[in-house]
Amino acid sequence: MRILSPHILIDNALEGMSEPDCPPLTEVNVMRIITTLHRDNAITNEELAHYCERLYRAVERRARRAA
Repeated sequence: MRILSPHILIDNALEGMSEPDCPPLTEVNVMRIITTLHRDNAITNEELAHYCERLYRAVERRARRAA
């Protein structure tokens, strides 16, 4: 079994949100990944802020596409 780094895991999840067939509410699962990794000290506070900002931008892009 291959274990991904927390950064690759988050990057893959965020990139998956740009797919046209991305299911609704995927952002909830991505946020869960980010917060769990932060809670487990796998990412720093600065990285948490960075990934939350990326998630926010990804959600905004999805909303614009849906409009």
